[in-house]
This record gives sequence, structure tokens and C-alpha cells, in this order.
Amino acid sequence: MDFERGGPRLRNIEDNDQVARLQGHDIDASTPLWQHDKAWIRRPAQLVRAAWQSQFLSRLSFLPSHYAYFIIVCLIASLIFWGSSHTLSYVDSLFLVVSAMTSAGLTTVNLSQATTGQQVLLFLLIIFGSRIWVSICIVYSRKRRFHKRFDDIVREARMRRRDPSPRRFAPSPSPPPEVEATGSGQVQEKDDEEIPYLSWSPTIGRNSPTLNLTSEQRDELGGIEFRSLKLLLRILLLYFFLWQFLGCIALGAWINNNRSALDNSHKPWWLGIFNGVSAFNNSGMSLLDTNMVPFQRSYFVLITMGLMILAGRTAFPLFLRFIIWSILKIMRLVGRGWTGSAESLHFILDHPRRVYVYLWPRGATWWLLFILIFLNSVNWVGFLLFNLNNPEIESIPTGPRVLAGLFQALCVRFGGFHITDIANLHIGLQVLYAITMLILAYPIRNSIRRTNVYEQRSLGMFIPPDDQDPEWDGRENALMHEFGRLGRQIRQGFTRHDAWALMIAVLVITTIESGQFRRDPVHYSIFNVMFEVVSAYGCVGISVGLPDENCSFSGGWHAASKVILCAIMLRGRHRGLPMKIDPVVLLPSESMFREEEDEGVPRRHRDADREGGIFETGPEEAQPGNLPITRFLNPGPRGSV
Repeated sequence: MDFERGGPRLRNIEDNDQVARLQGHDIDASTPLWQHDKAWIRRPAQLVRAAWQSQFLSRLSFLPSHYAYFIIVCLIASLIFWGSSHTLSYVDSLFLVVSAMTSAGLTTVNLSQATTGQQVLLFLLIIFGSRIWVSICIVYSRKRRFHKRFDDIVREARMRRRDPSPRRFAPSPSPPPEVEATGSGQVQEKDDEEIPYLSWSPTIGRNSPTLNLTSEQRDELGGIEFRSLKLLLRILLLYFFLWQFLGCIALGAWINNNRSALDNSHKPWWLGIFNGVSAFNNSGMSLLDTNMVPFQRSYFVLITMGLMILAGRTAFPLFLRFIIWSILKIMRLVGRGWTGSAESLHFILDHPRRVYVYLWPRGATWWLLFILIFLNSVNWVGFLLFNLNNPEIESIPTGPRVLAGLFQALCVRFGGFHITDIANLHIGLQVLYAITMLILAYPIRNSIRRTNVYEQRSLGMFIPPDDQDPEWDGRENALMHEFGRLGRQIRQGFTRHDAWALMIAVLVITTIESGQFRRDPVHYSIFNVMFEVVSAYGCVGISVGLPDENCSFSGGWHAASKVILCAIMLRGRHRGLPMKIDPVVLLPSESMFREEEDEGVPRRHRDADREGGIFETGPEEAQPGNLPITRFLNPGPRGSV
């Protein structure tokens, strides 16, 4: 292949078969170009659209697009929600819509007051604002970019076939040595069987700044990534819909057969479906005014919804990697007929962050499992110990009380449901819950940023300097090292990106609600305001509530305070998101590799001590994150993950 600065160009039309093989389907290279598309016909509208896409859309980064999607959908949905029934004010309608879209789960009114159409709208917003759904859309867009890139290669090859100018051929380069780097920086031989999806073995060494991949090797790598993205997209869609479908059917059937006489006059099947979707997407909204209190002793409901909460957010990377690993094992047992899919699954497990942001290497996945067990155990034990003399909790039998404590521990991290009145819990437990809601995003964000470095190193696209820490799972003090790293992440991330927004929100809201505080200083205390703001910022949804209402504590606030909390929910939903999509999964261009080879080092700047990861950076004055509005919208470090 002959690459030029403008992009890839095939030197021989026979390479079309290779491109088709990499892309995963057959292409008839002998068919003339004009029979495939009408690229030689350029309408004025097409030219205008192409120019607009190249000049505007190509410059639109990921974070502003993500904000635009949420803001536009929320504004349109709030008008529909408010216009369908004027029993609620527009501010309450906007609050409910934003809360559903961001998975915050806070409610200013009881959902039993909403019409069926309004409940269906909230149901859809919970789905379309889900993190898994948004990530599926990103995977699809990446797959489309790969598809377009391969189509461009084939199209240019056919055009060169019609060109009578002589073609140039170059000898096939010899494959690089089959070596890999160990944790100590030494280089050793690598077995071909470990990477059956590539015809070559990557070279990794601390002394080499770049990998020096050939053009054919880059295309082959792009091909396996493309096939892996296609297979992963199918797995994600099945995961997303089957979990919700089966969970909703199970909950609806159980409620219909066992608790059909629940209050609020909701249909049992609709209640089960709504609660199931809310649990999987970690919203915390429920059609029942008392949320999950009627299910304190229902083992089946608590276990089912607890598993859906884990599968939808907290343990999603664990579940997904286990499913992919299980499918690969089954394919190997079956034998022939699944070679292509098995290679794609093998590539996904070996290099997960090249295809999906919520798939991580084995070591990082085990670390997430440990953190998940540790934090949930602390909240679980805290629920049981702090409420030893609490009459409301001790009235629950021992077995259901233990399970209720575990369910509440899961909900505090992301689920948003409450199994009992939060205001009646011990004040120490409320403080523990507030701390948990504040730090809940850091373990996942830490793993996302660190695994990006892992992927660059694993395929030779980034070689760390000698003072870079080796892989964490090879250290003797790995556990303490990871706790120290997580502590730095929480401390620096909170002080740099989270604290000022929370303090300003609390200050403004307490100023607006000063009259309420003077009238009722107990229920409108500063701690309750801080608890509500932290819950909204963490998109959790648990609340101390109001004394005479079943809605969230913010339901008794003024309209201005509710609007401010909507802004906090939007900002919290975008906490930790990158300024742009991770470019490592895109098909590399020759110009990028040529520049890196000319410079002798990758175009990366190390910021591991400050944020625990490697980000795409540029000149300081060119960074969009330096603008005040961007720093407000992006509650995290600049760059990509």
C-alpha cells in the first residue's frame, strides 16, 4: 500500500480482497465504480452538506455534543411533559425531565400525580439518558467511521484501476521481531498463539519510542478492530435489551401475583416494568409514592432489582467482560465454525480499551471488583450497626433487615431507591451515605483513564518513560499502591473540579431558602441541603424527603433553587467525560504516524501524577478547556479517555 499525507491509497487493485476480508464481507472489486454509487454526480445540496460536515461537525468535540444532546432533549421533553397536563408547573416538569434524563432520580412531586403519558415519557427518558445507551451510540458511530474509511480505500483503489498511469509496487516488509516487554523492562519472545487474530506480533520495548508499524500491519489492526466493534455492538445491544426485558417481566409477574393490591392504583405490570427499567438504568424513580418501602420483606423483588442495579452501572464492566469471556470459552468448546468471531472476542479481551470505554484489562477489572465489594460492604455494615437502636429498622425481621441493608448499600452508590425513610436513619449513616455519593465516580473514572495508557503500551503506540510505574498487578505492594492512587484521584479531583461547584450551589440555594430555614431550621438545615445537592451531583437520587410529603427534599424549594439543582444534575451527569472520544480506536492515519516517527516520541504529554492517566494535549493556549465556559461544563481533566 502507498500512503500519502492525504490518506491511504491502494497500489494494487488486488488489495481490495484484503480490505474486504478485514471489513468482514465480500466486495466485488471488478465492478466499475459508477455501478456502485454515483460519486461522479455532485448535487449542490450534497456539496453544501459535505462542506458543513467537514467544517463544523469535524470540529465538534465529544463533550459539547453530549451536553447539546441532553439539553435539547430535556427542553423538548419538558415542553411535552408540561403541555400534556397543566396540573404541574413548568419548573417541576423541567425538574422531573432532567432528573429522569440524567438518572438522578429526584422528584419534586409524587409520580402518582403524573398522567400515564407523562410516566411513559419519563420511562423513555430514563432509557435514552442511560450511560450504556449513550456508549452504544458511540460504539456505533466508531463502527461507521471504520466502515467509511474502508469504503474510501476501496473506492480509491477502483479509481486507480481506471487510471492508465503505471502502478508502483514495493517489496513486502519483513515482520518485526516477535517480542514483548516484561514488567522489569526486559524483552522476551512472544508466542504466536497468544495473538491468533494478527499475522504479526507487536514489538514493545522501553527503549523504542514508537512501534514502526508498516502500512499493511496498521490496516490489519484496523480490520480486526472493525470486526471486533461489530461483534461488540451486537453483544451490547443484546445485553442492554435482554437484561431490561427479562427483569421487567420477572418484576411485573411477581407484583401481579403477590402484591396486586399496592397503593396508588398502579397497574402491577406497569409498575414492574417501570421499576425494572429504573433499576437497570440506576434512576431510582418509582411510581409508588413510598418508593421501595412496601417491598422491605420481598426477597425476590430486592434481589432482582439489586442485580439489575449492578448490571446497569456499578458492575457493568465486570458483567460484560465475564459474558465475553464465557462466550469465547463456549466457542472454543464447540470448535470450528466460529473462528472469525472467536478471534474478535480474543482481541476484545486482550485490548478492551481499543473498542469500548467500559471494558478494561483483567487487572483493572479485578481492582474494580475489589472496590465494589469494599464500598458496598462498608455501607452494608454501616446500615446494620448505626441502626441498632432505631425502632423503625428493628421492626423489620432479621432476615429481611439484612437484605434491605444490602439493597440500600447498592442504591446509595448509584441505584437511588430507598428501602426506608432516609431522614429516620442515624445521622452518622447519613454522613457515610453523603461521602459515598461524593466519591462513587472516582474508582470507575480512575480505571478508565489508566487503562487508556495500558492500551497504548500493549500495542506499542505509547512507550512510557523509564520512570513510569510498571503494571500495577506486578507490584508486591499493588494493593497499597492502588489505594494511594485512588486517594490522590479523589483528593485532587474533588478539590479541582467538584468542590467549587458544590459550594456555590449550596451557598445560592441556602440564600434562596433562608425563609424556609428560619421557619423550620430542622428540616431545612444546611446538612439536608448539602445532602440533596450531593445526591443530585452524583446522580444518585436518595433524599431526606419532606416531613409531610413522599417526594424529594427539593420538592419544597423555590423555583429558582430547583433550576439550580437541574444545572447541578446536568453537570454531575457529565462528570468525568472526556473533551473528545478516545482516538486510539480509530483507524490511524499515515500522517499521524509519520509525525510521531519524525518527532521520535508519541504526541502525548504525561500527566499521570496529577490525574492518573495520559491525555491528548496540545499547546496550552490552544486547549479548549482553558475557556471559562468549557471549564464549567467539563467537571474533569481535559483531554480524552
